[in-house]
Amino acid sequence: MRTPLQLAVIFAICLAGEFLHRIVGIPLPGNIIGMVLLLALLCLKTLKPEQISGVSSFFLNYLALFFLPPSIAIMAVGDDVLSKWPLLLCLCIVFTLITLAVSGRCTQLFIRKQEYRENLAIRAERLAKRAASSRKKGGDK
Repeated sequence: MRTPLQLAVIFAICLAGEFLHRIVGIPLPGNIIGMVLLLALLCLKTLKPEQISGVSSFFLNYLALFFLPPSIAIMAVGDDVLSKWPLLLCLCIVFTLITLAVSGRCTQLFIRKQEYRENLAIRAERLAKRAASSRKKGGDK
């Protein structure tokens, strides 16, 4: 897919998120709804990662530039931020710990699920070998 078309697909998904936020009234920001829509399209394999890989790579390569405007805005209200730094520090620590715990649990869940599937495959292979060997023994008699 060409770059302008890839960009159009991503912008259309963002626009759909904004539409759902403003018209339908979903109480989430439009860009978050757009990201959830993009995730859903990728999970359902309606949209393949290769179809948006060029634009996605560009955005990821220049991700730091997208944080400049919010950083400058925070600097503009620096006095307000400095007056509440203990609260902000506590919030950052708490939410970092929550993120670590949830990420760890999800990783453990996925690892267990993968190990379970691998064990099932091994068991099925052993059963198939036993069945084949018992057929051989039964056929030799």
